[in-house]
Amino acid sequence: MKTKTNGVMHTILGKKIDYKNFTASKQITKVLYEKNYTKFTLFDNNRGINDAHVTNLIASMRKSGQLMPVVVTSNMEVVDGQHRLKACEKLGVPVSYVVNYAGSSKQIAVINNTQKSWKNTDFLKHFSHASHKNNSEYKKVKSFLDKHALPFHVALMLLSGKNAHPNRMKDRGPLPAFRKGVFKVDDLDYASNVAGQLLKLKSFVPNLVKINKFCLAWIKISKLPHFDVDTAYKQIENHSNKFDKCNNQEDWYEAMIQAYNYKLVTKGKRGRKRISIRKEGF
Repeated sequence: MKTKTNGVMHTILGKKIDYKNFTASKQITKVLYEKNYTKFTLFDNNRGINDAHVTNLIASMRKSGQLMPVVVTSNMEVVDGQHRLKACEKLGVPVSYVVNYAGSSKQIAVINNTQKSWKNTDFLKHFSHASHKNNSEYKKVKSFLDKHALPFHVALMLLSGKNAHPNRMKDRGPLPAFRKGVFKVDDLDYASNVAGQLLKLKSFVPNLVKINKFCLAWIKISKLPHFDVDTAYKQIENHSNKFDKCNNQEDWYEAMIQAYNYKLVTKGKRGRKRISIRKEGF
């Protein structure tokens, strides 16, 4: 029969510790050393090795040694520290490591998300792996990026659907969900349509389409009533100087509105209605 306690359990490296009733230092695990590098295995869904990062670690290790151990599972699969492992191997020195007895490939993204060391492309590779239950959605993202060659944040905003707000990319936008592995593609047809518009814009203003804020401004005004895509192409091509002094996102919105509306004929058969973010309450 198990004895009940009033403690609070906390997991450290896969071992549960009653930290409420914890009164003294206690060894959770040992730091181990290994020079047989073939004993370590890298997960397929981990990010690729960054050679520049390995080079920086080698320089640091020559000066100060290996400051942090590699974290592995009980099967010697690397959960955290693959670059440290590679640096040790190149230096020909033993690798210090600790075992996380509850370690798994699922922890890789969690660790690197909190460390802010992963790029969005690293998360994309990780969650596209067959071992992840939501991999099909991330494969759609990868396919979309490969096909349209848009800035990452722009592609993610488009794949989030018509109701996604360009102003909320980081706080309430799709990025947090994407980095947690729960992102869902909302409307691929809509995303492909607007991506096609941006691709056509490249022939008019190639340098502007490379800028996130320009693309997000296009996404925003293209949703406005009375917006005409052919008018927008012509006006932005002829008045691209309106974007010369843009800084923040609001500047880009206003510049695109000004370019679209500049000397726009509003009467007659060829007339086009002006657009306004403020007027439409957008």
